[in-house]
Amino acid sequence: MSVALARIRHSWSRKRIPEPTRTKTARDSSDSAATEPATVHSIKAQSQSLSTTSPQVNKQPADEQAIKHYQPLRGRVFAITGGASGIGFATAKILAQRGATVCVADVDPDAMKAAADYFAGQGVHCNFDRVDVSKRAQVDSWIMGIVAKHGRLDGAANVAGVIGKCHGIATVAELGDEDWDHIIGVNLTGTMYCLRAQLRNIEHGGSIVNVSSIHGLKGFARHAAYDASKHGIIGLTKAAALESGDREIRVNSVAPGAIYTPLMQKNWDFNNRPADAPFDEPTAFRRQGTAEETAKVICFLLGPESTFVSGSVYQVDGAWM
Repeated sequence: MSVALARIRHSWSRKRIPEPTRTKTARDSSDSAATEPATVHSIKAQSQSLSTTSPQVNKQPADEQAIKHYQPLRGRVFAITGGASGIGFATAKILAQRGATVCVADVDPDAMKAAADYFAGQGVHCNFDRVDVSKRAQVDSWIMGIVAKHGRLDGAANVAGVIGKCHGIATVAELGDEDWDHIIGVNLTGTMYCLRAQLRNIEHGGSIVNVSSIHGLKGFARHAAYDASKHGIIGLTKAAALESGDREIRVNSVAPGAIYTPLMQKNWDFNNRPADAPFDEPTAFRRQGTAEETAKVICFLLGPESTFVSGSVYQVDGAWM
């Protein structure tokens, strides 16, 4: 045998044949951890510690952090009626956090100032106009002004509403013309004025949400005018959704239940409800909802996650019984 061949054989004999691969066990993991350098082990421990204590490091709730950085509506323009307080204000806040340009209409100057101060404190510009939605000319002027200033309208939330002076007090037989005209004029005719002006100006693929109520799905004694107005909003919504499908404009409604807002407080004041009265609404959750919980549903319907949802009524009522 030649010297060269002998050397090759010797070299091959010294090579180690690889062992077959196998699945790691818990023991393998513990063994490998024990043999890691101390610095690596320390870094892993610090990482685990940060992940378990992150809520203490960052004081913001997780959902607020997500909303802050989630801006799918940047460059979009939205109109909100009744946007200076309650559900409308909560909706305006979420839309602004998601990058939208928000234009608010309201009739309460004090509430508008407070809302404007809030947005200014957040470093967000929000447009405010005094608009009585029961006045057609004011509504048309407001919507046309938005389009003239911003060049577009992508969506709207029609939240403005009233309960009247006889809410929960007067029967149909006792209901006066003035209270009926006021409630229907703001809640139903006002929503129609807004919806009509918005549909004439909204972009292809836009979205409009009209706020109805559990009163739009059920009848309640001594609430005839309010019930009629909220039932009417749902009918208006369904008709407009069918008429706007060729432009893929979505029109939906939200029906809140017992949501704590300034309007609900006004209702309690009318009925002399004590401040410490126990919650007695027939909901499975056994609590009031919040304006923010309702606003999140509205913003879902206004946003890109609901592009095939139209003509629907979303109940936000904690399972009303």
